[in-house]
Amino acid sequence: MRRPQEGPFRRSWRHPLVAALAVGLVLTGAATAAANDWLPIFQTKQLAPIGLRADDLVSLPDLRGYGEVEVTGNSTLRRVGDVATAAAKTGLDVPEVASLPRGVSGKSEYQVVGKLTATFTFSTARATEEAGQTLPPPPPGLDGSRVRLVAGPGVTQVWSSDAGVPALIVGRAVAPSASSTGVPFATARDYLLSLPGVPEKVAAQLRTFTGDGSTLPLPVPADQVTTSSAQVNGSPAVVLTARDKTMAAVVWVQDGLVTAVAGSLDSDELLQVARELR
Repeated sequence: MRRPQEGPFRRSWRHPLVAALAVGLVLTGAATAAANDWLPIFQTKQLAPIGLRADDLVSLPDLRGYGEVEVTGNSTLRRVGDVATAAAKTGLDVPEVASLPRGVSGKSEYQVVGKLTATFTFSTARATEEAGQTLPPPPPGLDGSRVRLVAGPGVTQVWSSDAGVPALIVGRAVAPSASSTGVPFATARDYLLSLPGVPEKVAAQLRTFTGDGSTLPLPVPADQVTTSSAQVNGSPAVVLTARDKTMAAVVWVQDGLVTAVAGSLDSDELLQVARELR
């Protein structure tokens, strides 16, 4: 059977910068747990890039090796006809581009994604079996504890191009939060990062994040993408630029929302779009 031809937008997700951006945005979303025994442990207020090599990401162990993972909801991007429908489907104020940069034209496409809930239950027995060796005893309360993350909804607006990557992408989603059934963020983080299978370089970077759970790490393939910092309307932003200069992106958190502007433009052009969003 002949494989269906891929459009420019679908092919673009193979680009390292778009992939890095997607990792961050897939994690976006916010909710508080319904049950009284759930303790809020994470609320994103800012982003910080962590430089990883492609093989670092590949070598990360599957979370299912440490316990049970239950995922509900639908993470599939769905095309909708217009901005009003996008707003109605997500409940978000869809960002409006004030003026298109030079070289970006034509009709844009709106896509939305629904809410996705993931609940992870840590199991000492499962982690020991995965490691094939005796592990250090977990901190009190960690074995059997649960962490819940609710992602989405989110919306993107895309202007296509003939270059194989989108000319411009503007995306927005609720900033992530997580809740736990009883262990502090730093306690769970430090123990999980100490287990066999987590690359030491990755673990060392993740340990530097504050225990208050306010900074979301943004994985970046450092061998293919450079990072810098900027300001977008008073909020700190991360600027990502592909080393081959084919794409760039600006990502920031403001008023509980993660917003990203990306495309086959240079970073100065994208910053201007970001600062003029309505």
